[in-house]
Amino acid sequence: RASRTKRTPPREALIARAFTYKMAEFDLEVGAAMRLFNGDDGLMPTLQIADLRALQSKDGNSTDESNKRFRVMLSDGQHYVTAMLSSQLNPLVLDGKLEKFTVVKLTEYLCQTINNRKIIIALQLELVGKPSAMDIIGQPVSCEQAASSGAAAPPMGGNQPSAPPTAGAYGQPQGAYGQPQGNYGQPQGN
Repeated sequence: RASRTKRTPPREALIARAFTYKMAEFDLEVGAAMRLFNGDDGLMPTLQIADLRALQSKDGNSTDESNKRFRVMLSDGQHYVTAMLSSQLNPLVLDGKLEKFTVVKLTEYLCQTINNRKIIIALQLELVGKPSAMDIIGQPVSCEQAASSGAAAPPMGGNQPSAPPTAGAYGQPQGAYGQPQGNYGQPQGN
């Protein structure tokens, strides 16, 4: 009689299964960040707020809440692009509805070049939700970094999952699997 042994699935299968669940929770539009970076203005993509920071005003006075400016990194799970929130979106941030890792649908925006950097001005967005794990989806890298390294743009129009998440802070280039390098996203003295 053959003995029955419980076979444990390989680690890769477990990671893929967990990642599929995470992607099923929120379907980010992979490829949208690069398309935004390249100036495509006909999108209404679902993206994740990978980072959100209040900017200091030029005069150093940041006490006026209504005039605060917020910079966000919009991620599609594969790439991220820098964006500024219009002041009409400030109440979402100040009320705690829009925060780091929130998934949004960008419904109205402008693509501009400011100081030789491409930037998105988010005029309107819809809140989709927050991941249950409150973590970054995928391993996004900067669109600027991908474009300057000559990396091929992802296929257009697909909602394909990106690589499974690993340890390491958002935006950090990965060395050996799971070993973060760099310091983007680390706390700063502010």
